[in-house]
Parts: sequence; structure tokens; C-alpha cells
Amino acid sequence: RNIFLAILCVFITTWMLLFNLSASLQVLGCVVLTLVNVGGFIHFWGLTIDTVSCTNIIISIGLCVDYSAHIAHAFMASEGDKNKRVEKALAEIGPAVFNGGFSTFLAFILLAGSKSHVFTTFFKVFFLVVLFGLYNGLFVLPVVLSLVGPKSYNNDVLVVTDNAPEEEPLKPIVK
Repeated sequence: RNIFLAILCVFITTWMLLFNLSASLQVLGCVVLTLVNVGGFIHFWGLTIDTVSCTNIIISIGLCVDYSAHIAHAFMASEGDKNKRVEKALAEIGPAVFNGGFSTFLAFILLAGSKSHVFTTFFKVFFLVVLFGLYNGLFVLPVVLSLVGPKSYNNDVLVVTDNAPEEEPLKPIVK
């Protein structure tokens, strides 16, 4: 139940910030995909679904939305066709998203050698969240956006050109 509430909050927040239903659903899809990846992979890493791992997964929902939301926002703010907008979004915000994920990884790397179940579980879950979050945000979401991405924020901008003939200056009305 807590995971569904957190996902609902993620959707409402991304919809309010991106203000586009399609982009919000695509970001939400990446968040859910990241959680499914993490939930499936923790089995192969020897973790069970217990209080510690569930708490870490719920906390990590806020972290995994970050990678996809920045890419989607940069895509929405770019101009051009979908492929050009994906290229521009990845060029402009992609390195910052990667640096954010890498610095997050550096923040908890020291927990890898811990003997405590709580700290090793924290490391494993957050490592997977950063790994799959970056993958889904930097690889999966751009492909989805290039195929079925929403229109740009700047799509409705009216371009006014000054091709009108020059008007004569105003003359006084003489009676």
C-alpha cells in the first residue's frame, strides 16, 4: 500500500511540475520499471522482502524519479522534431543527471563493506536504484520519448515576422 501511495504522489508531483499528462505517465513508467528491476534483482543478490528492504525501496522512489523527470523536462523544453529534442535533452541535462547518479553512488559506497544487515541492504537497494534509475532515465526514456513523446512546451509559439509594409506616419485630420 505504501508503494502505491508513493507512486501516486510521484505522479501528481510530476504532473504538476511537467504539466503534461503524457510526459508524466512516461516518467511514472520509468519509475515503476526501476522499482520492478530493483525488486526482481534483490532476489538474485540474496535479499528477501523484509522490513528493511521494503523501507529502503519506498524511500528510493523519490530518488529514482529524479533521473527521468529531468530528462523529460529538458525534452519538453526543447524545440524541433522528437529526435532532435531527445538529442538536445541528453546533451544539455544528460551529463548532469549522470553526475547526480554517480555522486549519489559515492555517498553510500562505504556501506558496501559493512557487516550490518541494515547497512548492506541499504547499499544493495540504493546501488540498484541508481543503476537502474540511470539506465531507465538515460537510455529507456529517451527512446520512448523519441517514439511517442509529447509536444514541446514551445510548440504553440507564434512566430511573428515583420514583413508588413511600412505604414505612413499619422497625419493630422484637417477640416
